[in-house]
Amino acid sequence: MALRDIWAEYEGAWAETDPGKRAETLGRTLDGTFVYVDPNIRTEGRDQLSHYIGELQKTIPGLRIVTNGFAEHHESCLVNWTLEDGQRTAIAAGVTCGERAASGLLGKASVFYGPA
Repeated sequence: MALRDIWAEYEGAWAETDPGKRAETLGRTLDGTFVYVDPNIRTEGRDQLSHYIGELQKTIPGLRIVTNGFAEHHESCLVNWTLEDGQRTAIAAGVTCGERAASGLLGKASVFYGPA
C-alpha cells in the first residue's frame, strides 16, 4: 500500500470513537512496534496509541485530523495537519514526520506542534 494511503487511513483512526473499529484501523496501518511521540506523550504499540486517542477524544469531542500537505521520500513522510473539534474549529496545527517499518506499515510518528 502506498504510504500516502496508509497515512490517510491512519488519520481516520483519530476520528473513530468506537475502540474496536479504531483498533482494526490501527492494525491495518501501524506496525506492531509502532512508536508515537509528541511533546506531551510517548506511546509504544497500537494499544497505547488507541488508548491515548480515546482519552483525547474525551477532551475534544468530534476530534479529527485534516491533512494540509503531504510529502514523502525514502519510506518517510512529512505531513502538515490541523487538529479540529466537532465544530470544525482548528484546535492545533503542526507537522508529523512518519517512517515506514520493514513490515510496510507505519513504524514511527514524531509530532511537532506549531506552524508548519
